[in-house]
Order: sequence, then C-alpha cells, then structure tokens
Amino acid sequence: MAKWRHTQEWGVRLGVIIALLLAGACAHRPVAERQPSPRGALLVPVHWRNLGSFQDDRNFDGLAGAVEGSLAYYGRLPPGSPLRFGDRSLTVGDYAAGLRGLLAILQDGGLSASAKLDRIRGRFDLLQSVGSDGKGGVLFTGYYEPELEGSLTPDARFRYPLYRRPTDLLTIDLSQFPLAMSDRTIVGRLDGDRVVPYFSRSDIDGKGVLDGKGLELLWLDDPVAIFFLQIEGSGIVKLQNGDQVHVQYDGKNGRPYVSLGKLMIERGLLPKGQASMQAIRRYLKDHPAQLRELLDLNPSYTFFRIAKEGPFGNIGVALTPGRSIATDSRLFPKGALCLIRTEKPELASDGRAKAWSPFTRFVCNQDTGGAIAGPGRVDLFWGAGGKAEAAAGLLQQPGSLYFLVPKG
Repeated sequence: MAKWRHTQEWGVRLGVIIALLLAGACAHRPVAERQPSPRGALLVPVHWRNLGSFQDDRNFDGLAGAVEGSLAYYGRLPPGSPLRFGDRSLTVGDYAAGLRGLLAILQDGGLSASAKLDRIRGRFDLLQSVGSDGKGGVLFTGYYEPELEGSLTPDARFRYPLYRRPTDLLTIDLSQFPLAMSDRTIVGRLDGDRVVPYFSRSDIDGKGVLDGKGLELLWLDDPVAIFFLQIEGSGIVKLQNGDQVHVQYDGKNGRPYVSLGKLMIERGLLPKGQASMQAIRRYLKDHPAQLRELLDLNPSYTFFRIAKEGPFGNIGVALTPGRSIATDSRLFPKGALCLIRTEKPELASDGRAKAWSPFTRFVCNQDTGGAIAGPGRVDLFWGAGGKAEAAAGLLQQPGSLYFLVPKG
C-alpha cells in the first residue's frame, strides 16, 4: 500500500472530501431511507430431494485438498467470528468442525462414493442461491492459470510490460470516515491534495503513464495475453533463461470491470452467445488495427507480484483445480463448502466444444473476482495448461449454486 501522510489534519481533509463527494452523489436519499442489506435473502433452504439422484462427477477426487485449504483459512480466524448463510448464522469454529467431519468422511477408504454422499446429506443442510433472477438462475464461467513466455528484460520480442503494484496506489476504506456513511472501499491516487481515480487501462497501456517508473515486473510478447492474464488474476511465466515464476494478483486500479465480449456482441463484432475467450482472441488476431481500441474498453487494470507458488484465492490458500470457485465475496461466506450444477464442455481436438455434459460437483468457495458480482455468478477454477484454458474459455453455462451448512 502506498505510504502517505497519516496526520490528523490530512485524515480530516480526506474524510471531508470523500463525504462531500458521496453526499453530492446520494443527496436524493435521506439517511433514514438507506436500503437494508439484501444479504439475508440471498440463500434459501432447500431439501436434498430437490436435486434428485446424483453423484459427484469426479467421485470426490481432489475435494479433501480443497477442504483442507478452507480449514487452514478458518484456522487463522477467531473461532467465535460469525458466518452468515442467508438467515442462518453460526461461528467459524462450528463451521470448521463441520468441515473436519466432512474430511473424515472423504478420507474413509472403506466408504463407497454413494455411502460418502449419504453421510454428507445426513450431516449438512442445503441452501440455494436465489441467483440473478430470484429463482436460482446462476451463470457459470471458468478461469484458469495461463502459461506464458516472458523475459526479465525487454527486447524486440518481449516489449510489453507486466506491472507491479504502483507505490502511489491508494486503497481507502470509507467505513473509517463516519461522514461518508459507506462501507465501500475505493481506490485512487493523490493529485496535489486531492484524491482522484487511478489511471485507466488507456492511460497505462495507451499513454504510457507508468513508463520509466521502475514498475516493470516482467516483459511479455503479447498484449492480448496480458489482458487475459489480468482477468484470470494469476499465471505461470516461463523465462528465457529456463526458469519459471508464478505471477499473482497484487491489486487493481479501482476502475469498473467491463466485459469486452459483451461489448463486442453489442457492436456486432461477434455473434450473440459466442463471446468466448477463444472467439475474442481470434477476432483481435484478425483485426490488429482495432486491438488497442477494443482492449481499452475495459478500464480495469490488474497489477502483479512474483510468488514461489500459486495460484492463491482471496482466502490466501492455493486453489484446487476443479474444486475451487469464485463468488461475490461481499455476499457469500468465504471458504464455505458448496455444490454446483451446470454443464462442462467435451473438447474436440481443435479446442472447441463438441458437446456439453451436465454435472454436479462439491466445491469450496475460495476466491472472488471483479467480474463476479451478485448472487447469480460463479467462476470455476480449471487449473493450468491448454485443456484448462480451452474449457475455462468456453464455459458460459446456466446452473445452480448451493451452500452446505452443518445441521443443527
């Protein structure tokens, strides 16, 4: 985080500036009329029989590792901290105890997959997300860990920088300023004695406002690859000296995320329903003159750091391929055990989907994302490599999301 003056005078000045800005924007809504949080209405109880007969499509493979990751996260929290699941509330300690019971079931080699499922049904209640339509409709997308080639120094091929977090990037928690009457967090920078929005994508990549500031972490050979790396939030970069490094998310510029695929459909550049990552890549490759203009339509920008391993989700544990999901962390409890129902692609040799298969799977809520907003969005982590990239890029399917809560 950037270091700036923490004097009482500056704190008062910043608080007044922010409060005045928010008051001007919200002057039509008196304080007494502020809307209550909808959080309690986002999950509704359902019975297991509503799901009919099913099995975990991967026979629970990999789930124990994901559960252990969530338990590590809960182990860092005070056991008495509350976790809210719709209208139900329980402590971190109680929920962790439920996950330890689940882990014992998963690690019992004498139980068949069906017996494990029966025991899970007996130990947990099911709560369904109301989805984006209030009826449980959820859109599933996928993400993965890209594998790219890069260099520690620029040359004729590797000339596109991957930036580390700028020192002048400010993250401001408005809940610390009572006059702001907001629990939001905003991102900006100082311009003299004013706080202003941080630079947009067009400022950074188009105008080069960060050039020459020593913020270049690595150099890559493809601006489109950087664009999608920023959406994914992490990746593996193979260096020219034979080494490879993990690059991890280390902050954003605070600008809103805009879906490039959606805008390309609206402009008639892509057919409706065909805004996959692969389709966007093909269009940009075939129309290089439009590349900068189209990429800049998404003003959101991600900064990175180098890590020894990864990728990590928003709870600080390594993601498990096929078992970790991202949801809106403002709405749903982090680390929680979930059940998802949607469709997965069967890949042809060229990476396209030759068919779609319905599946049901237990997962853990271990990440979030700028594009994952509201109760009707889920992002499934597929892992690394070509197959993961193809499947993640194709996944844009409807489905259902459930959270599991220990009975009683």
